[in-house]
Amino acid sequence: MHYEAYPSVRLEVVRIDDPAYDKPLLVGTTAAELTSEECWVAYGHRWPVETNFFVAQDSTAMEMPRAWTATALERRISLALLTGSLLKAIAAVCAPQAMGPWDRPPVRSAGRLANYLDLHVGHFVALALAGVAPRNYRTNPNGFQRKDLRRRKAA
Repeated sequence: MHYEAYPSVRLEVVRIDDPAYDKPLLVGTTAAELTSEECWVAYGHRWPVETNFFVAQDSTAMEMPRAWTATALERRISLALLTGSLLKAIAAVCAPQAMGPWDRPPVRSAGRLANYLDLHVGHFVALALAGVAPRNYRTNPNGFQRKDLRRRKAA
């Protein structure tokens, strides 16, 4: 199978049948040397990488980027992976975070730490902005007002 944008890259489609599911799992890969069993094992390792990336994107507000150039994508992916790795490393040494009362054995994860930090961001903002005067972004009542403009007569 070939992808139109990359005609020289060969994709192998592997069908993985699992009795726990009604439909087979179809996985596209460039690793043609892997057997179906090896693909199934490798597929299990895909999930931690994806969750790390998605948690990092959500934590750094990159889920809806504005720039789609190659450089912007490269920077966004790099920053997301760095952020996810940092969250994962910090979560590994912190106390396990419970998401709610249903969470009997809380675990250490980057997503739970990001959620905890999001809930307590107000405390960090107050600490980070200590001694900084708040800024007011309201319209200046004494400044330039658009309604006072007069139209010039056309020649």
